[in-house]
Amino acid sequence: MSTCLLTIAYDGTHYSGWQRQLGESTVQERLEDALVTIFGQRVPVEGAGRTDAGVHAFGQCAHVVLPRPFPLEQLMPALNGNLPEDIAVRAVRPAPDGFHARFCAIGKRYAYRCVTSRIRPAVGRGYYHWVRRSLDLDAIREGGQALIGRHDFASFATNPGYARKRGTVRTIRKLHVARRSWGFDLVVEGDGFLYNMVRAIAGTLIDVGSGRLVPAQVGEILRACDRREGGPTAPACGLYLLRVVYPDPLRPAVACTDPDDSLS
Repeated sequence: MSTCLLTIAYDGTHYSGWQRQLGESTVQERLEDALVTIFGQRVPVEGAGRTDAGVHAFGQCAHVVLPRPFPLEQLMPALNGNLPEDIAVRAVRPAPDGFHARFCAIGKRYAYRCVTSRIRPAVGRGYYHWVRRSLDLDAIREGGQALIGRHDFASFATNPGYARKRGTVRTIRKLHVARRSWGFDLVVEGDGFLYNMVRAIAGTLIDVGSGRLVPAQVGEILRACDRREGGPTAPACGLYLLRVVYPDPLRPAVACTDPDDSLS
């Protein structure tokens, strides 16, 4: 049986997140429904991580073990022909036996999108966070520098009890603020993320940009290891999973690091 790595884009507006949930419409469930149509049986799809309700993706990844031989070049069009219009498989790649989309991932890249405008935008409000005033992006960049590197990110985990069980130390490799004509994108890449960690970082840095916090306070919040010290958790609609990072060549799960249930 062949193992395949899927790269998937989706508009999360009308889904209760990635992971299948009883009585809820999820992206994972829609993919498994499409595979039922193709293969005539339920085929599990295992994602690289969970995304919450309302979160979008350009580069979510998942693996699937095909129940019988099937031409890989035909799998992407077959899946897309059976998926709703707000989910698309962008690539299908062969993977070694034992490969696991989640446990073999060595990093993820997210973007958080903000529109800054005094007047409420009327169009597309499910795809960004609206901030009612202009922000100081230089201050956001300065504050974000404190987060780069390996740290305990307990102050940015919105479920501290769950996070403590698995540990809260993570490494942020890159944090970049890109100015746009309508606002900005905050791009963060790391080896893994705690529950709602990127949204908590975004909310805290928005507070820095608005002047409610000064850049030096970001380091203080980080060292406090207390979620109550940080800024608010920014809304889900502004968050995009851009990419899941894997070693090249792909390696099977037995060669990967230990699984960590706190990865988002």
